[in-house]
Order: sequence, then C-alpha cells, then structure tokens
Amino acid sequence: MSLRDIQEEGRCREEGSHWLFFSDVPSEQAEAQSICARCAVKVKCLEVALAEDIEWGVWGGVIFWDGDPFHRRRSRGRPRVSDVDLPLEADRKELLELVASV
Repeated sequence: MSLRDIQEEGRCREEGSHWLFFSDVPSEQAEAQSICARCAVKVKCLEVALAEDIEWGVWGGVIFWDGDPFHRRRSRGRPRVSDVDLPLEADRKELLELVASV
C-alpha cells in the first residue's frame, strides 16, 4: 500500500479538512489525530509513513515533526487529563501498538 492509496481510502480525505493534518498548532494536530482514531486504515497509514520516512504531518494518528514521530506533541500548560499517561515519544513498535489500540 502506498501513501496515495492511504490518502484515497483514509478518513482524512472524507473529512474535507486536509489542512489539519499539516498544521503546526497542537490543538489542530489533536483534531487530526481524532479523525485518524476513527479511520480503518490508520495502522497501514502509520506503517507506510514510517517506511517512507515522512518528515511532517499527522499520519495514522502519529505526529511527524522534522522527521521524528511523536504520539502527541506537548503544548503549553498542563496536559489534558486524558493525555497524562500517554507518551510524547515512542519507538516504532510502541507507536504501532498505541495506534492499533485507539
């Protein structure tokens, strides 16, 4: 499966808010992640993004920032209660497990 296939099958295409997936605003990235959470191809999307060394955007519910994948990006202030136990960074296996479990 390629990135083009993912983009054609993913919820990101259906939602009409493609720009959210390439925002640098943490709240908009979180909104993109919530769209990914309801997507049937989120794990495949993440696998392809990791294999392709994506530099930027939200792919499979993971934020890619300067080529590094983050489960979430820390914003200013206190984290939301629901995010307290979620890691900022994770290795590839942990990311795939986190995305599959959401």
